[in-house]
Order: sequence, then structure tokens, then C-alpha cells
Amino acid sequence: MTEHKVATLSSLRENKGMRVLSGGEEIALFKINDHVYAISNFCPHQHIPKLHDAVSDGTVITCPMHGWSFDLSTGNAVAGSGKLRMFPVRVSNGDVFVDLNDDAL
Repeated sequence: MTEHKVATLSSLRENKGMRVLSGGEEIALFKINDHVYAISNFCPHQHIPKLHDAVSDGTVITCPMHGWSFDLSTGNAVAGSGKLRMFPVRVSNGDVFVDLNDDAL
């Protein structure tokens, strides 16, 4: 396990993305309905690191660059194609930890 503390729960805003760097990875964190999701910040479309600025509608986020949408609960594309690289998240004592294991999807 390659778990890293990346944020505090209080630093995340509901339905808004946050960009963090940890373990050589650029990660977008989202808190949706009190659940924290961690994904690669790079959109599968053109690999532009802007997913932290995505607009959310429930668990669906839309990349601000070209409008591709993805479901944070599955990582699957809703509009466009591809799949998000997702990282397991653990929240403990108000801290957010992300597992940067190489087999994260």
C-alpha cells in the first residue's frame, strides 16, 4: 500500500474539485454527498490536467476543456469515451488519504 495524506476533510468543498500533488501524481479530489473521490487530474480525452475544475452534477463531472463527462462512482464515461484513473480513498480523523498503488484503475 502506498497511502499518502493529501488533504483534510475540512479543506474540501462539497461538489467542488481540488487539485493536489502527491507521490508524483496529480490528483483531483471531489467531495460529493460527504463521500470523497480521488481521480487522476488528467482527462482521458487529451490528457489536459484540468479535471479539478470540472463541473459536478451529483457524481457526474464534466471536463471544462471539451465537455467529456465521467461518473465518479465508476470512473466510466457518460459523454465521450475512456475511463478515469481512480484511487482508493480513506478518511481518518479528518484527514484524507489516497492509495497511490500502481494497480489503481
